[in-house]
Amino acid sequence: MKLLKKLTFSAVSALALVLVAATPVSPAKAAELIKCAFPYWFGFAPTMVAEKLGYFAEEGVEVTWVFDNDRANVYPALDTNEINCTMRTIGEHMSRPLTADSNLVVIGVIDVSVGADGVVAAAGIDKATDLIGKIFAGEINHPGTVMVAYALKKAGHSLDEVDMRLIATDDAAAVFEDSDVAAVATWEPMLSEIVANTAREGAHILLSSADFNGLITDVVIVNKQDFAANRAKYETLMRGIYRAVDLYNNDPDKFLAVAAPTYDVTPDVMAGDLGGVYYTTYEDALEFFGIGGQSPKLAGVIDSFNDINVDLDLMDAPINFDVMVDPSLTDGLFDGRKR
Repeated sequence: MKLLKKLTFSAVSALALVLVAATPVSPAKAAELIKCAFPYWFGFAPTMVAEKLGYFAEEGVEVTWVFDNDRANVYPALDTNEINCTMRTIGEHMSRPLTADSNLVVIGVIDVSVGADGVVAAAGIDKATDLIGKIFAGEINHPGTVMVAYALKKAGHSLDEVDMRLIATDDAAAVFEDSDVAAVATWEPMLSEIVANTAREGAHILLSSADFNGLITDVVIVNKQDFAANRAKYETLMRGIYRAVDLYNNDPDKFLAVAAPTYDVTPDVMAGDLGGVYYTTYEDALEFFGIGGQSPKLAGVIDSFNDINVDLDLMDAPINFDVMVDPSLTDGLFDGRKR
């Protein structure tokens, strides 16, 4: 799911300052500025599109961003408010160093993987339980690994029964060529490329995020204290994101023309890779956060990851939806506002 570009923490800080300085408008006050750092991933493109089309500026807010996938860089900076927001899968967010008293809160959803993440398996591996006693390669908190753990748990087994080998996802294609490896966790475009190009006959997609109904959901995470003190600017952030999602749904060509240059790809390439991504609309956000009396969909996802992450020793103890998430911003977000 994630196409990665890493910057050091010092580079994050420096580039954030450059982005702010380079903006051709009057410098924003602290309460009107949001500095974000998140992975190089097409799912987060609505943020860039909203900025480039002036959705944030219309409400007097400036949003800057840098690409950084490394949680060891991003989370300390977010905790101290050196940056104000990040975006990543809810499962990744829930793993250490997050605790129930962390100074972070989830305020929005932005996309769901509906095929962009998965597991490629060798011939004869037709279900997750076929991996028991065999070599499965991936990163420990990779969405593909999460899917395997989830599927095994549903079948009454655990990832402990699999010979898990830790690799960098970028090496998945090469690792899969080893005939001793039964399966690898990866993401698009590598997911499809491995199946199409491997020398191993019978290779196929064993598990795909398309089969997991919102399990791999990307959320917007912000500094809790800054959110409490400057709620209005975060309302602007989420309104801009959901407006950009509306643009994608109504005029994808315009959206792609604005978004693709940020990622140094063509609109056609970006369109192809977005085939496994679903951008969440404001109406979807109402469902995820349980606005209007319905049960919050995100709570069910969090419950699943509480089980998965504790089993994988990625969390010390479960953290409940009510502790981790503030759904109140979503309620009435567009009341009296442009959409």
